Amino acid sequence: YLIIGLTIIFAITGFVQGKDWLLIVETSIALAVAAIPEGLPIVATVALAYGMLLMAKRNAIVKKLSSVETLGSTNVILTDKTGTLTENKIYVDTFSFPEEKRQVRIENDVLIFDNGEIEKSERNFEKLKLVGALCNNATIEETEKEKKACGDPIEIALIHLANASNSSHKEILEQYQRLAEIPFSSETKTMAILYTDGEKEIVAAKGSVEDLLEKCSHIQMGENILDFSQKEKANILTESENMASKGLRVLAFGYREGKKFDKKDFLEELIYVGMIGFLDPPRMEIKNAIVSCKSAGIKIVMITGDHPQTALNIAQRIGLIQNGEENVIAGKELPQANALTPEWIKKILSTRIFARTTPQQKLDIAHVYQQAGNIVAMTGDGVNDAPALKKADIGIAMGLRGTQVAKETACIILKDDSFTSIAEAVAHGRGIFQNIQKFVVYLISCNMTEILIVTGLGFLAPNANLFPLQILFLNMVTDVFPALALGVGKSEENVMKKPPRAPNEQLLKKGSWLKIAIYSIIMTVAVILAVFYCKKNIHDDPRLANNVAFVTLTLSQLFHVFNMSSMRSGVWKNEITRNQFVWLSLLVCMGLLALVYSWHETRLILKLDLLPKEAWVACILASISPLIVIQTYKAIRKAVL
Repeated sequence: YLIIGLTIIFAITGFVQGKDWLLIVETSIALAVAAIPEGLPIVATVALAYGMLLMAKRNAIVKKLSSVETLGSTNVILTDKTGTLTENKIYVDTFSFPEEKRQVRIENDVLIFDNGEIEKSERNFEKLKLVGALCNNATIEETEKEKKACGDPIEIALIHLANASNSSHKEILEQYQRLAEIPFSSETKTMAILYTDGEKEIVAAKGSVEDLLEKCSHIQMGENILDFSQKEKANILTESENMASKGLRVLAFGYREGKKFDKKDFLEELIYVGMIGFLDPPRMEIKNAIVSCKSAGIKIVMITGDHPQTALNIAQRIGLIQNGEENVIAGKELPQANALTPEWIKKILSTRIFARTTPQQKLDIAHVYQQAGNIVAMTGDGVNDAPALKKADIGIAMGLRGTQVAKETACIILKDDSFTSIAEAVAHGRGIFQNIQKFVVYLISCNMTEILIVTGLGFLAPNANLFPLQILFLNMVTDVFPALALGVGKSEENVMKKPPRAPNEQLLKKGSWLKIAIYSIIMTVAVILAVFYCKKNIHDDPRLANNVAFVTLTLSQLFHVFNMSSMRSGVWKNEITRNQFVWLSLLVCMGLLALVYSWHETRLILKLDLLPKEAWVACILASISPLIVIQTYKAIRKAVL
């Protein structure tokens, strides 16, 4: 509207003053060319693509270009625990049998008991090893050079247990034939496989303690198999919670033997043999990443299928919550999405840990946060996580342990599965958005300057006005390279110390538009002053005045790139002066300008003549004056504030 208005005003005024209609048309075309930042799509695409490249080097592969910018406004991260906040290197740590408890470790493929050998539960221990080896889909392939494990880390740990305790997982499997399987699901939280040894059938089952106990009707006490009382189940649940509070992932194991079972329904009337506490150490290096996210105003929420006490222990150890804080909701407590009351929504939004959750509940939690106006990033690795990954504003799949479905659905894939990579990706996203703001301010202020100059000279010195081809040269050459340099520059050091931008916030706020106006006016005044100085003191030639306007505008726009530093940065040392691409772009643009002036044909095309030395001095002094004025203002403002 501004350009249309200025064009109409200029045209009407020109006709009233009796100016040449051809001059009026040329000036109107020049205004139209000046109004369009031709280099903006190129610069924006290159900046986002370069951001994707940097993030890939930091273990975050971005699949969707728009996700780079969206990361900058993320204010909630819903993260899994296993592998993301922990190392996902599972070790057998504790055996808990009905009659005794033992802490163990495996060193050099040998099982070592730290607090004495098993005394009363030798039979339980043998059955526990057998069940762990049979209820298992993991494999370990041995070559001459290395052992390659494939499968769930817990199942791999169970294979190591069998191999380290005078048994062989491979030999155990050779004795049995698999008949059927009830796979693990987030709803049942149990898994069972039916085998036969030729004489009888055996069911091997494992799962969460509370869910597996519901399937057990008997308990093994050494050589004896007894009825399983509710009191004994309660005692075992208490013991499992005690183990979970120490950060262990606890699984219960049971079995069943008989002549023949229904191949579709055999997960019942099990004999409970014991529990194993698996140690999955937290990634201690992510503490700094969590602190960084908190200072950046990003809320981190853990959503896991593990026991609430296990989740609390890990959250406290990595600094996600304070010691003593027990802000956790178990999945069984959550109402259905259509039954959520305002009180429940408030409770969900104030909770940092969700345990024993299902994929559907992850989807519901993400929806609650989005309905509250948040930009949500969510991690996931399973097939069932795909809907939640798609629902989130930024879906993040695990590259190491994620399924193909999760990777295809997500916007970002983490090569190392670490939360640190998520925090670094958010920082990159914020930096890229800042760079986009800078080069947009730069390009628009340059275009606005061209508009004001064309309009001003159209009224004050019509014969000295810029030609459309000259403006197009500025927009496509001398504007684009500095803008590209801004787009690939490093972010400000305090990028993760600011709150995330609001989802509905415009790319350019009122303050940015005010800056654009001030920059444009100062550069316009400098160019017009240079034109009138040369007309008065060197030669009153319209061609000379036009060339002075072109050169002064070109140089002032190149120097203007240094005005894109933040208000808090120094004059000489800031993110712009440290950007090697800025200096390279200035060198390229200066070379192109020199090439244009040295080649007769390009001078003819752009209607340029060789300027006298006095004119060059005037152009350089006038073009650098806006930089001096703006940097002086920034220095004074920084000193006062």
